[in-house]
Amino acid sequence: MTSRVIVTDVAALSDVLDRIDVAAAPRGWRVRRPDDAAELEARARSAKAALRLPSPVVVEIEHDPDAAAVDDPVDATALLARTPVAGAVVDGARRLHGA
Repeated sequence: MTSRVIVTDVAALSDVLDRIDVAAAPRGWRVRRPDDAAELEARARSAKAALRLPSPVVVEIEHDPDAAAVDDPVDATALLARTPVAGAVVDGARRLHGA
């Protein structure tokens, strides 16, 4: 099971994903990082420099297979309510961005 998060601060994508990972790790979860994260971050920085608004990126939080057995269902809403991460909001069932 996964749960979706919208990263609104794509210019700091790596930092936002790292902070989500830190918040998720104690529950046995991790962020599924986009393969082109560095490219997305660079394009977002370029867009900001040109005074354009970069598009948000949707990532998923999933169970970490390297963590101890965890029965806790992945819940981005509960995670970010308990540990807010600047530049990230829960997508929930709305599926506002992406498929």
